[in-house]
Amino acid sequence: MPHITISIDGPTASGKTTLATSLAQHLGLTFLDTGLTFRSLAYALSREPVKNPRVRLGVELKHRPAVYNASGLLTQSHAIFLHEKEITDEIWDPSLDENLKEISKEPVLRQEILRVHRDIVDECGNVVVVGRDTGATLLPIANLQIYLTASLVVRRERRRAQYRDRSDRSTAVGPPTARDEANRLAVRALNNSVEIQSTYLPASAVLACALNRLNQNPTHISERRDET
Repeated sequence: MPHITISIDGPTASGKTTLATSLAQHLGLTFLDTGLTFRSLAYALSREPVKNPRVRLGVELKHRPAVYNASGLLTQSHAIFLHEKEITDEIWDPSLDENLKEISKEPVLRQEILRVHRDIVDECGNVVVVGRDTGATLLPIANLQIYLTASLVVRRERRRAQYRDRSDRSTAVGPPTARDEANRLAVRALNNSVEIQSTYLPASAVLACALNRLNQNPTHISERRDET
């Protein structure tokens, strides 16, 4: 059966995770947040530097994505494991931010992370993926490619509200970067792409926009529902 694959890109705090969760619940999909893999590697390398990232990723370090069933129920939560020990909360330590920036700049590490994500997508099949440049690199022929954006003021307010009770999380949000703009142009060049400006839209309206665009290719959705 054809799979449903959706990618969501956009600047920090544009609502990517909220939209991905809603789509996964509505359609019964796996939800992969690629940023968590980058954070997990930053955590692992800060404690046990290794020369060969292939040995670490997918073996000692594992990313288990969230999974929703056809009824919209969460059957598996996002979780990160290092040496079989869960480190999902530890990867948000602010001290890892510098490591995270260095990993994002390193082509070899990015390629290894991409390999792990491709394995996850191949195994899950029906998936919504959130992350920078995922449309162009991980899911170039997805059923739906979304670039989600919002004004800087709104993104800052969303991030502050999101982490109001989490003093361990950074609330810093800046203007779109050159990489954000490059990703935006890359998504716009892909088939089945849509850009959603969410500044004045509630989460329910953003979801409706995404589903409306996806419904322009309804075969995959009907077959997925028959399958489940």
